[in-house]
Amino acid sequence: MPRTWMSPRQTSAASLAGFAAAAAIVSVAAPARAELPDVEDRQYGLGSVNMFLRYAQARDPEAVHDLSGLFMGGLSARALYGKRFAYAFGLGIEFGAGGAPGFGFGFELYPAGVAVAIGPSGYFGVFGGIGVNGVTARVPMTLVLPAEVRLELDVTKRARLGALFAVGWTPTNDVRQSSAGLIPFVDENTMALTARFGKTFERYGSMMGRGYFFRLERREQMRTVFLGLAFGWELETAN
Repeated sequence: MPRTWMSPRQTSAASLAGFAAAAAIVSVAAPARAELPDVEDRQYGLGSVNMFLRYAQARDPEAVHDLSGLFMGGLSARALYGKRFAYAFGLGIEFGAGGAPGFGFGFELYPAGVAVAIGPSGYFGVFGGIGVNGVTARVPMTLVLPAEVRLELDVTKRARLGALFAVGWTPTNDVRQSSAGLIPFVDENTMALTARFGKTFERYGSMMGRGYFFRLERREQMRTVFLGLAFGWELETAN
């Protein structure tokens, strides 16, 4: 089966579309947050945790040893310590199975990061860390050095939007060192847009939010593209 790749023009257009979407999020969120407390009401920082299920379909299964689809579930958490400019850290773990079949596992620890608080419980942050992931007999299990940029914004009391751009390097595995098509100097990358619907409210002197979320994902790994959808539940608190 021939492998399909996005042309440079298509990848540039996709990148511009992503930046345009992020800019649109910022422009609509500012007036909508007026009814909620601002970042000046924070004292210590914020934390968020979510549980999720995600499914991803490979565009070219032959590139990942006939791994046509991947179903995973797990937990992810991020935290900020600081009022406006904050130290940021986090972790994530997931388990699942591939359609070949194969057992999927991933763990990431983000001990180093910086963030800027936005609104009642939003932020713009950069995280760096270390992890391991793979799918047995399909995607080699190996050490990964991940880095990510996250934007999380409260649009209204019942809606929250997020954007993610993440990259990864696999220094110990030649098979995974595939130079992602979108960014040639990294081995893997992920782009995602998230929408969460629930309630943001004040309780015990803290700003809290919770609700169900949906996420669209695009991942480049081992010279192919995975397109996916995630669903889950999220809780965050800012104080």
